[in-house]
Amino acid sequence: MAKKALDELLIDMDNVQLEEVEILTNPLRTLQDGVKFIPTLQSGDERLSGILLSRKKIKAFLEKVRK
Repeated sequence: MAKKALDELLIDMDNVQLEEVEILTNPLRTLQDGVKFIPTLQSGDERLSGILLSRKKIKAFLEKVRK
């Protein structure tokens, strides 16, 4: 659900780059990045995570980190 909303929102945000990290093949990376929940969105030190991320929360996060 979060992936679909994120993909749709990124269509209008061409200056945002997305990097997906597969947690099963990169467990050390996820620990180093401080990922505790899936999904997690991260930009610098800012994180948005939770079991259910709504489109509204994702959009607000992206707008916040773009500034």
